[in-house]
Amino acid sequence: MLDKNKTIKKISNYLSKKSHTNYLSIQLESYSNRDLYIRLDYVEKLKAYKIVWYDLQYINLRHLDYYTNMQLVSSFFANKLVELLFSIKAKPGSAIDDKILGDRVIFINKIKKDETQEYIYDRYLPIKWSALIEPLALVFSYLPRSMECYLSEMFAIFDNKVELYNSIKPIKFNLNKDNIDDLFAKEVVVLGKRLENRVTFLEKINNRYLAIVEDSKVNSVIIENVTKDFYTMSCSTEKPYLDEHIYAALKSIREKKYKNFYKVKYKNNGVNMLEDVRKGKFYLAYGIENDNLLIVSENGGLSKLPILVNGKVAFEVIEDDDNLSLSKIIENYEK
Repeated sequence: MLDKNKTIKKISNYLSKKSHTNYLSIQLESYSNRDLYIRLDYVEKLKAYKIVWYDLQYINLRHLDYYTNMQLVSSFFANKLVELLFSIKAKPGSAIDDKILGDRVIFINKIKKDETQEYIYDRYLPIKWSALIEPLALVFSYLPRSMECYLSEMFAIFDNKVELYNSIKPIKFNLNKDNIDDLFAKEVVVLGKRLENRVTFLEKINNRYLAIVEDSKVNSVIIENVTKDFYTMSCSTEKPYLDEHIYAALKSIREKKYKNFYKVKYKNNGVNMLEDVRKGKFYLAYGIENDNLLIVSENGGLSKLPILVNGKVAFEVIEDDDNLSLSKIIENYEK
């Protein structure tokens, strides 16, 4: 694994040899799983400014010329950007949030020879550093359009979209100790409490919890342990916030109200069933509807599979509940 600081130092040396003078650098560390190094450089040989950027995850330091991306900045916008950088008076510093995993931005303004301004923040540009909005927006206008998503996320505090981004990112949460209600809006807590007894299936599979929560329709919830006390939490409703189904699932996990999914597999007389199970060749089922098995994937996807294929039962149950509920229903199809 490349040392990011050493990599950036080598990049800087490489560009210096090509008559580049750096006036602004923006580093995105593990920002939505991307590591980007972006610069505003004055190129002495051209008497012009360029935006230079590198994807640090895909780089070969022995052949930097192949991995260097450059875009010439028009004189009008170059002058505007330099003017903006000179006008920044916000006090440099760090706005580190230990509840955020990754998503770090390092903004270093070197436009003034006698003063380097360094601003470090996690995920969201703080309101106190609003003076960085225009320089960031101008730099990103010269980058590939696909990178606009990072800028939108950085500006979430100003756009009132923090809840949206938080809901799709890892959350620092201790499943055994932290107050569940603190994660959710008050109205969501009220709805979630009504659903605590509607969690019909809940099972831990590897590093994730998978749940079925029955509301006006069936919803699947995934709560996955990313690292240490960080979890991603998602619901098949894809609401832009942590919703009531996730709340109900968390409550059931806290209270250890587990109920394993049914496990079924396609019938295959030529293959040892236990060997198939070890290879993971089985489906997670949570019921039957209109002659179809209701299936949930480990990623939370909901689907249906016909029980009968060519008039014959296509599945056998390899894990059932204590009452053999699914096996008894399947047996009726075989009569």
